[in-house]
Amino acid sequence: MQLQDSIAVVTGAASGLGRATLDMLRQHGARVVAIDLPEALSALPAAPDLLPLGGDVADAAAMEQAFAQLRAQWGAPRILVNCAGVLGPARVFRRDRDSGRFVPREMEAFRRVIAINLTGTFNTLRLFCEALVQAGAGADGQEHGVVVNTASVAAYEALSAQTAYGASKAGVASMTLPLARELARYGIRVVALAPGTFETGMYDVIPDHTRRTLIEDVPFPPRPGRPEEFAHMVRAVLENSMMNGCVVRIDGSVRMREPQAAARGG
Repeated sequence: MQLQDSIAVVTGAASGLGRATLDMLRQHGARVVAIDLPEALSALPAAPDLLPLGGDVADAAAMEQAFAQLRAQWGAPRILVNCAGVLGPARVFRRDRDSGRFVPREMEAFRRVIAINLTGTFNTLRLFCEALVQAGAGADGQEHGVVVNTASVAAYEALSAQTAYGASKAGVASMTLPLARELARYGIRVVALAPGTFETGMYDVIPDHTRRTLIEDVPFPPRPGRPEEFAHMVRAVLENSMMNGCVVRIDGSVRMREPQAAARGG
């Protein structure tokens, strides 16, 4: 996949891993469609090679409208990088502040994480693939498109209170191979990246004791990942046609363990 003059879609493009990926793609000559919530897109510059489209990735109608606008203005994209995601609390129980009793967690907290991280990934992917196929991608033995989804090491070693997040990222990881097999006939590759602890907005909201444990457990390099390192791996995936149907960990060899202080309480 040549980046020069390609059309790429990046979700969660206004910050973190998505912003680093957007910057990398533009630096290498791609035109980038930046999808994020409307209020977040104000952080992006105005540029002829950048098309900001506001919308919630979990909203089918909003994404259908965004991809229709993209095709009308620029044509069919060849690259999709799904970075939109949320952490979200999802303990099974919570303590009611008024009564002091433990009560079941409201379902909305769980549904929101699944809707954005997992359903949102599929939502944009289905529209990206439709646009490619409509543009003529077929069984000619040529590469027509690449999808890079964002899983997480939490797909394998999620901590307590990460039930929703771990489940959502495990779903992203698990659908990689069947998607790659299904889309192979159209010359579309699918790869997932599973980052460990990276310096993003999610990292900023993690409690200090949890953050310290996560970094102390990284064998090498003993630090959080940098968004530009994620973007570098995206580029490697895009440029290597043999990378398909796999989940690649980017984690400094960490295997997450439960911080004991975080395991107590409700």
